[in-house]
Amino acid sequence: MSTRTIHHRTTNQDPTTRTEPPRVLIADQDGLARRMLHNALHDAGAILTVPAATNAREALQLTRYYHPTILIIDTALPPNGCLELIPKIHHAAPHTRILTISAGEDDETALAALHAGAIGYISKDQDPPALAHLITLAANGEAIIPRRLATSLLGLLQALPDTGWRPINSRLTTREWQIVELLTEHRTTQEIAERLVLSPSTIYSHVKNILRKLEVHTRQDAVTTAKQLRHQETEGTTTPTPIHPGK
Repeated sequence: MSTRTIHHRTTNQDPTTRTEPPRVLIADQDGLARRMLHNALHDAGAILTVPAATNAREALQLTRYYHPTILIIDTALPPNGCLELIPKIHHAAPHTRILTISAGEDDETALAALHAGAIGYISKDQDPPALAHLITLAANGEAIIPRRLATSLLGLLQALPDTGWRPINSRLTTREWQIVELLTEHRTTQEIAERLVLSPSTIYSHVKNILRKLEVHTRQDAVTTAKQLRHQETEGTTTPTPIHPGK
């Protein structure tokens, strides 16, 4: 049985005018699933599929080469699932829109992927025409959100810190922005770990990634550079529009 889905136009569209059919890259280790998606899109017409990926390394390489309009990532894509890959995709191809997909109702991963920057989640149990329609909507700038996730998304929205929205398609992940805000308050690694309910070693790894991404060597330099980055990445963008439940 197919799931009912909310779709709502987002603001993170490629500013250039698209003059060719949207390109879709499928990243799934399951050959049958790749074939099903390819056939659904082919039958729908007006969408081009590029060579598919079977793991995260291939997905990143093909994204860098093709810069697809839509990247469909299976939530269990090897070696480590979709969550580790999403920030890398955003950095390599900022205008590629990411949809996650799974065979079951993997709500926890779907929510984490949305939090990381995916624009939607689809289930493999959708009928092929419905699946193609949702992907077409995503290619046209829609967010594809199953209704069952709406309440959980509202909870995440209410839990956002008062420091402001994460810039769209940011070089830093949402978690990294949270850590930057705590670094601004001169918090220690231990204090940040306690605040975010994470281990100190995890915080250390995040800080190391922040320094690398911002190309700085100290935490204070990271805070200064992150403020400049936030200004650059939010310049010209609009406040995110809330998702409506639809009919």
